[in-house]
Amino acid sequence: MKAAARQHGFSLMEVMVAVVVLAVCALPMAEAIRNGLMASTVGADKARELRCMKSTMETVLAAPYQTLWDAAVKDNGASYALLDDASCAGIGRSLSITLQEFSGSQPKAPASDKRESALLHITATSSQGYIFTTMVAR
Repeated sequence: MKAAARQHGFSLMEVMVAVVVLAVCALPMAEAIRNGLMASTVGADKARELRCMKSTMETVLAAPYQTLWDAAVKDNGASYALLDDASCAGIGRSLSITLQEFSGSQPKAPASDKRESALLHITATSSQGYIFTTMVAR
């Protein structure tokens, strides 16, 4: 009698080893894919926040100098109302306007001339960390 013909195929042990290897590799791959998808969402949110802060700073700088000066003298810009903007929905923003007098070697200007010698230091800050700062002269 002839020996039984050799059978071809995978044994149960080979299949189990393959399943374990796939499971060990699939979990990190799934996590990497999830992180990649989440990164694109975070990037879009940060880009929206950046556009909002740029728009905020442009709006503030477009205001008349006298308005900014009055806000700085009164309460460091706390009285300056940031306009509601649909592109800034859900983004916390704050504004600070302070007087910075740079007289160099000249004596400090009298109060009546302070408007001519002082600069306005304007800082717009978002709740997520974007900070825009500029100096404005008359």
